Amino acid sequence: MKYKKATVSDLICDEYFQNWIFKPDDKISDFWNNWLDANPDKRETVSQARRVLLNLKFKEDIPDTEQIQNALKRNLLKLDSLTVKKEIKPKVIPINRIRNLARIAAVFIGVAIIGAILYSNWKSEKIIVATNYGEIKNVVLPDGSEIILNAHSSISYLKHWSSSEIRKVQLQGEAFFKVKHLNKNKHEIKKSERFIVSTNDLNVEVLGTTFDVKNRHDQTIVVLKTGKINVAFKNKKQTDITMVPGEMIAYETLTNQLRRSVTDPVVQTAWVDKKLILDNASINTIIQYIEDNYGYKVILKDTTIGNKKMEGTLMLDNLPDVLFVLSTSLDIRIEKKDSTLIFTKMIKDP
Repeated sequence: MKYKKATVSDLICDEYFQNWIFKPDDKISDFWNNWLDANPDKRETVSQARRVLLNLKFKEDIPDTEQIQNALKRNLLKLDSLTVKKEIKPKVIPINRIRNLARIAAVFIGVAIIGAILYSNWKSEKIIVATNYGEIKNVVLPDGSEIILNAHSSISYLKHWSSSEIRKVQLQGEAFFKVKHLNKNKHEIKKSERFIVSTNDLNVEVLGTTFDVKNRHDQTIVVLKTGKINVAFKNKKQTDITMVPGEMIAYETLTNQLRRSVTDPVVQTAWVDKKLILDNASINTIIQYIEDNYGYKVILKDTTIGNKKMEGTLMLDNLPDVLFVLSTSLDIRIEKKDSTLIFTKMIKDP
C-alpha cells in the first residue's frame, strides 16, 4: 500500500504494520524507521495507530479436553429433549477443530474491537472553525444551519451529526446563528430537533430562529432577532429565561449579575454586514470593539477622549478606514506602533 497517504485506520489494518508492532525483526524495523525519517509528517499518524494496536488486549481462552466433552454432552442432551420421536446420536467434534474455531473467534473479536474503536473515533471527530483578527467567516453546519463567525472567535462541533442526538455548537467569541427549523410537532420534540449553543456560562437552546451570542471578557450577551430561545445558566444561580424577539440579556460571570433589556437586533448584529451602527455610542465602546476584533491594544493619552459620543454608521471593511474616520471625526491623532494604537488629542496652534 502507499503508506504516504495512509490514515490511522489504514495502518491498523495493514499486516506489515501489525508485524512491526507485534513481531518486529531487523528488516521490518529498518523499513519503518527509515520511512518515518523520510516522512516526518506521518509520525503522529503512526503514533496513533501504534497506540490503538498496543491498547488492544485479546484474551484467548481455550478450554481443555474434558471441558469441551462435558459442554458437548450438555448441549446434545438439550437438543435431544427438544426432538420428538427422533434419536440424535451424539457427534463428537475433533478437539483440534474446536481449538482452531476458538482461535478464529478470538481474531474476529479483535477485529470487532478495532472496528468499535474506529467507530468511536469517527463519531467523536470534531470540526473547529476559528477566525483571525479582522476576519469574518460563514459556516454551514451538517443540518444546513448557518453561522456567521465574527473576528477573533471560534466554534467547535461534531463532524458527523446523528438523527438521534442534540445539535450542539461550542462558542468562544461572537457569532450570529441562523438555525434550520426541524421540528414538525411542537408537542413532541425529538433530540435531533434541539439546537444548543454552549458558552462558558450558559446554554442557548432553540428550535429554529436567528440570534447573536457574544462571549468575551467574562460576559455573555445574547440578542434574539427572530423566533424564540431558552437560556439556561450552567451554574444554576439564575432561573432559565425564555427570550422573545428584540430582547437582549447580558450575564456577568464573576458577579453573577444579569441584565435583561429591549434592544434593536439590527443595531446589535450590524457587524454581520461589516458595519458598526453608532447610536450615541461612546468612544470607549468603539475602542473595545477594535481591541476584540482587530487585536490591537488602544492607549488613550487623554482619557476624556473615551467619553466622547458618536452617531452614524462606521464601516468595518478594514481597520485603516475605521481609524481614518475616527481621527477625522474626533479631531485626534492615531499613531500605530506594532500592535498598539495611541490616541492623542490634536494640539491646535494658538
